This record gives sequence, structure tokens and C-alpha cells, in this order.
Amino acid sequence: MRALSSAVLLGLSLFMAGCASNSGTAPAEEISAAQYSNPEPASVSLITMVNSNSNSGEHSALLINGSEQIIYDPAGSFRHSELPRRDDIIYGITPRFASYYNSYHARFGYYVKVQTLEISREQADEMIAASRARGHVGKLFCANAISSVLNDFPQFANFPVTFFPGAIMKRMARIEAVDTLIIREDDIGQNYRTN
Repeated sequence: MRALSSAVLLGLSLFMAGCASNSGTAPAEEISAAQYSNPEPASVSLITMVNSNSNSGEHSALLINGSEQIIYDPAGSFRHSELPRRDDIIYGITPRFASYYNSYHARFGYYVKVQTLEISREQADEMIAASRARGHVGKLFCANAISSVLNDFPQFANFPVTFFPGAIMKRMARIEAVDTLIIREDDIGQNYRTN
């Protein structure tokens, strides 16, 4: 029984490491100054950090391109000195920083899967507002927050509201129009540099 309890605690701690809570409190003027509008078509990208050995998702985030481009990173640990964060929204996401975010998470033992779907600008802005309205999300709630936000939109109405990032990733793969990108890197540990 003790061995089973230890295994459960170890599994829970590993899962929590993928979804570590770390809220941001950037002031409004920093957020306003950092806002970036991407001229590409409006879209939402589900970003999943995947364990290379088990192929199971361990963290979820959304890159949303609407009137501005943000990353909704509930219970995420990502920080950059040039990017203001308020609750679980990271502002100022240029293409360079979107790439950096993915690179930060891709490392030995983990890869990043980015699944992108074009949506209307109105939907993208509504999705940003819905993500912002959720405020700060605690540990282990990344997938629950992501799936809850997505589930409010017609294209994702059949998505499960779940605590498992892999379940959202698998459901997203069933949408024919989704464009998928895999990012693999072989560095040991996360990239903690700030520029």
C-alpha cells in the first residue's frame, strides 16, 4: 500500500511540474505598451507540451491572434523580461516571442505540438476576453481552463472539459482544417535566459 501511495504522489508531483502555477501582476501601462497586432489571419493555436516517452500531454496553452496576439498560459511558469504577464495572459507576443515560448518548453524528453486553426477576428477577440476573465488559475488546472475556454465556441463545442492536456490535443487533431507543427530540441532543462 505504501508503494502505491508513493507512486501516486510521484505521478502527481510530475504532473504538477508540467502545470506549475505562477501568476503575473503587470501594470496596465506595461500591458498597453507591449501589445502586438499580428497581420496574419485570426487564429487560435493549442500548444501542448508532450512527454516524448509516453506521448502524453503535460501542459496546455493557447496562442490567440485577434486584434492583439497573446498567449493564454494558465498555471504556466514561462516568464520573459520583455513580456508583461497579468494573471495567466502573456502580452506582446510577436512571432519571435511565440517561437521563443515554444523553444523554452521543447527540450530533451519533451516536444511541443502546436495545432492552429483559423477563426474569425471576432471569435479570437472573444476568446482573449474569455481567457482574461478567468483570472489566475491554480496548479493542475491548465487543461481545465483551456478546454473550458474552447468549449464556449462552436468549432470546439464537442471538446471535453478535462484536466488532461493530451485529451484536448487528441480532440483538436480531429478537426480537418487544423495545421500541426512539432517542435523538438535536445537541450537538457528549460531555457531560462531572459533575452
